Amino acid sequence: MIAGILIGIACLWGISMWQGISARQLLNLFLGSFVFILAIMLAAVILIVVIKAATRLVRTARGGREDDTEPPG
Repeated sequence: MIAGILIGIACLWGISMWQGISARQLLNLFLGSFVFILAIMLAAVILIVVIKAATRLVRTARGGREDDTEPPG
């Protein structure tokens, strides 16, 4: 993950030098992208929690066990 972030920074730096973008604008662009990625990851985690809670609720309402795995043997 850190390598990906460093590669992203290097790419943004190269583009900023090519296009004449200031360091402050580059930092704002990077931080905005980083916050956007964190928001997507947080939304994914929340969605997983909601789906798992819903499946447990449905399973409990149907009278099933907490996990449907068969015991060995």
